[in-house]
Amino acid sequence: RQPTGTSLTPNSSLTIPNMATDNGLKLRYAIKTLSAYAILAFIAGQCTLNFSLALGVFFTYQFWNAIWIQLLLTTPNIYSVKVPTTILHDWIQLSIPSGDGLKIRKDKVVTSISELSGIRGTHLMVALRTMTAVISALIIVAIQSDLHYRKTTFFNIETGKDFVPIGLFCMIVGFFCTGHFELNLMDNFHTSGHFFGVSNIFIGSLACGFNFDWNFMSICLVGAQFGLAIFWTALTAVVKKKSNDIKEVTRLSKLCIGVELCMFQITNMILVTTVYASGANEGNLFASPFVNYEQEDTQTRGIGGLFRFLKKD
Repeated sequence: RQPTGTSLTPNSSLTIPNMATDNGLKLRYAIKTLSAYAILAFIAGQCTLNFSLALGVFFTYQFWNAIWIQLLLTTPNIYSVKVPTTILHDWIQLSIPSGDGLKIRKDKVVTSISELSGIRGTHLMVALRTMTAVISALIIVAIQSDLHYRKTTFFNIETGKDFVPIGLFCMIVGFFCTGHFELNLMDNFHTSGHFFGVSNIFIGSLACGFNFDWNFMSICLVGAQFGLAIFWTALTAVVKKKSNDIKEVTRLSKLCIGVELCMFQITNMILVTTVYASGANEGNLFASPFVNYEQEDTQTRGIGGLFRFLKKD
């Protein structure tokens, strides 16, 4: 039964139930994510802060990424859906999904992850905002750890390493704005904020080069990210945007989303390696992840080691 006010294009016939939700997906996502954080908590006493932060960034992104991989592998059809919003004049002045004007376009290709994540009411929007917020919180700790270890302050530029916390902060701005301003394709305000965030993510990725003194690995990672971004931009510019064949719409949508997932997988690798090798690890990606309580450097001890160090003094 189709709800009142739902508008479909002529080639889109769809039966929408009165009430449906994706509790199974939400429960699995919660169990996996919380289990990973529990593991981090249990190993925190034996591992360095850099390792815990890097692993936290890795887990947080990969579980979000797993949702998209599952969708690409199991979803029979992917096409464009837009949910308009409204503000009730006699209620809380916040926008809510509107029952009128739902746009379901089975003939239109979806060219980006952000377009589907921008649909109000889907778990994709919630998952994106959760992922970006948690990673931003982990990055800010990494920035403080790096500055404390090098005994410097933010924006005090003396060496290339001083660009690392600035780049990481750009990552925070990028992740926050990307998640906060959804790409709903309904108004320019959200679109501008979203792409401002994406731009900052790419600017922030340069921290990887400064952290590793632009060695071969960092050049390859940053180059791969920008290369895939150029390829994805060119692909979405030339790909067929509309088709009456829903199989072709789905195939092209999955192709565009798949390329973008590869691009952001590289972004995650850049962030994880940069966070791990920053600060006390001094650009060494192969530094030991385990705490050595015999060292006098309190930066690598963890909270327990710090307390013992202060008590001994």
